[in-house]
Amino acid sequence: MARLQSRQISQLHLYQVLHAVRLASEPLSRAEIAERTGLSQPAVSTLTRRLLESGALIEVGARPSQGGGRRERELAMNPDHAWVVGVKVAVHQLTVALCDFAGGVRNTLKVPLSSPMTQTALVRTLAREIESCLAGAGGAVRQRLAGVGVALPGFVDSMRGEVLWSPVLKPATRKDTASLDQALTDAMGVPVFIENDANMLALAEQWFGHAARVANMAVVTLEHGLGLGLVLNGEIYRGHSGLASELAHLQLQRNGFTCQCGKQGCLEAYVAHYALVRQGRQAGLLAGDEPLTAEGVMAAHAELIKLARQGNARAREIFETQGSTLGQWIGNVVNLLAPQLVLLDGDGTSAADLYEPALREAMTQAMLLPHREAVQLVVRHQGDEVWARGAASLVLQRLDESTEVVESISRHGVDHESGGRRPDA
Repeated sequence: MARLQSRQISQLHLYQVLHAVRLASEPLSRAEIAERTGLSQPAVSTLTRRLLESGALIEVGARPSQGGGRRERELAMNPDHAWVVGVKVAVHQLTVALCDFAGGVRNTLKVPLSSPMTQTALVRTLAREIESCLAGAGGAVRQRLAGVGVALPGFVDSMRGEVLWSPVLKPATRKDTASLDQALTDAMGVPVFIENDANMLALAEQWFGHAARVANMAVVTLEHGLGLGLVLNGEIYRGHSGLASELAHLQLQRNGFTCQCGKQGCLEAYVAHYALVRQGRQAGLLAGDEPLTAEGVMAAHAELIKLARQGNARAREIFETQGSTLGQWIGNVVNLLAPQLVLLDGDGTSAADLYEPALREAMTQAMLLPHREAVQLVVRHQGDEVWARGAASLVLQRLDESTEVVESISRHGVDHESGGRRPDA
């Protein structure tokens, strides 16, 4: 195993300090930072002094010392040190969230989206709406923009910044030669990071939500598609290729229904919105047989929900079957990975009253006996802003990991004469 150089160790320790302070619900003393990170008191003093000098941390007060000596200074993130943007790209809508350096959401913007589109069109749309969100917060924010995170559905190789497939994008053309993250970086003049949307919801939950102290968690997203984000041993699990956790595309049936990913028989093709709309049409509950746009699927899914709530037996059966299928799959995910917590989120949870009893029953039956009382399932819908905040959190994580960037933010603004790029970009 290669040894870390002293500079790398210092960078790792700075990251530990920043991360501990960022995720704390209240300001921390240096002694508390040492306790949470496992670093020595002298090391913490050196590291916090460096972060105070860069402007990343600020002193916000003092408290009596536990040892009865001098009062201990309390440290917190400086929210205005830098700004980041997170974007959730859904098949029908963009949600943009402007976040400060502490991870707080300062401004949001939602706009409709008509997909699929070319990568060039998506880059143009994203750049325009991000700039619009920034303009709503004032010009000084644009000067301190440190990066952008984009969460979108599909097969995303986050290691290379490439989208291998997404329902949002048309098949690539010769003009779309650059990776999506590079194309957006060129358009925005700041670093851009691309990730799978379920992973970013998992990150938001891990940093700010229900799973703040959970080391192993599965986040299931039910919308136009089905997604899975995994936190294993405290880290987002991406696998060697960055394409791990695509268990929605486990094949349930050979030569089965066609999934939007192009395969046949995927689990998603039986439980996602478009799958239920197909079943509603086959049952004669929904009119038409022509291909639907994303907006059309959303409208037809809403109509099917309405029929089920009005007491239509066939519509209710469709949702109960969805719940049973999804519950069995979640139970098997628990058996495979043994998470402490399973979160089910996404706009599909707006119909949870129709399928949740069947889901919980099937999940319980599928799980190993020791898991049945130990693993909690939480079903809720928080809105797309949380997903966008997760994408912004990814940028903050990358900034924390690169202390040179953190320390340079306060010294480098945007050079508008060079097309929006930073002087050192």
